[in-house]
Amino acid sequence: MRKLLALTLCIPALLLTSCASPSKQLGNGFVPGCQMIRTGVESDKKLELPCLDGQSTIDFHQIKGPIVINLWGSWCEGCREEMPYFIDLYANPLFKSGQIQLLGIDVEETSKDAANNFIKNTGMSWPHLIDEADQTKSIFGPGVPVTWFIDETGKVVEQKIGAYQSKKDLFAQVEKAFGVKL
Repeated sequence: MRKLLALTLCIPALLLTSCASPSKQLGNGFVPGCQMIRTGVESDKKLELPCLDGQSTIDFHQIKGPIVINLWGSWCEGCREEMPYFIDLYANPLFKSGQIQLLGIDVEETSKDAANNFIKNTGMSWPHLIDEADQTKSIFGPGVPVTWFIDETGKVVEQKIGAYQSKKDLFAQVEKAFGVKL
């Protein structure tokens, strides 16, 4: 009787644990506001983009660096592959302190919910703008990912078209662009 009771209890437990698919670990990302992004560069051009948190807009042409701007889409394979490198970059003290800023611009997205879910699930925690009308194509070109490095005067000092293949490559370009050691 005991053996039958033990089998009755163990078999369902084994089935549940061995047949279940592994759960996908969700990141602890969140969608912050954009009020921390420095602006103020004088420009005759204007390109207002809403912050993904829905609380503000930023004129892209007034962004003041030093800042790394990364264009991405949740549907983009290269964007998904390089995002862990940007998460590591943002954890660096130069970025956490705001000495160098990081800004994402989500493009060609199916919905704000898709973008917000991607941010939360991948663990991103820096500000993001959203380009719902494909306005940034005239500046960055038609593909993603694209990464720009802008100095304190608003000048683009480095750029990368395509996905980073390693954290080392991303960090090296940040160091070159801003003359820092990460």
